[in-house]
Amino acid sequence: MGFLDNVTASVNRGVASAGRTTETLKLKNQLNDINKQRQALAAQLGASLYEATRENVDFRSGREGLYEGIASLDAQREAVNAQIMQLEAQERQQQINARVYTCPGCGGRVAETDMFCATCGTPIAQVRAANAMPSPMPGQVPCPHCGSPMNQGDAFCMHCGTAVSH
Repeated sequence: MGFLDNVTASVNRGVASAGRTTETLKLKNQLNDINKQRQALAAQLGASLYEATRENVDFRSGREGLYEGIASLDAQREAVNAQIMQLEAQERQQQINARVYTCPGCGGRVAETDMFCATCGTPIAQVRAANAMPSPMPGQVPCPHCGSPMNQGDAFCMHCGTAVSH
């Protein structure tokens, strides 16, 4: 019987050890989550204190490097945001310029930037009018790429296939 008692005791120790390991992992994950939440709150507190004290010489005293570093990063962030806005505007303009219509007179392809159909000479105004999409109904929005009506919440335009983010 001593042999079976030893095996049973070994199994019980293994189960207890696995239970402690599992509990330790759970507690470490919980501690990690708590630390992340604390770090986020500390960052919010720091940001609010920076905004409240950045013009106060008494608070800045001894911390000039920190305040100047934050101000420098804010300026860099504004510059990067301006570049992003410029690139997005260029992308929107490129999408507008990339629009291609079908000529109602000959079926030829006419680009948005063309003045007339290169095949038959139909003016771009007539080509645009012939390719105009119907006005959106209430609850619909126009596709940012081709202008065709879309239901609110649609992920893609059913006419041109453009992915739409809301």
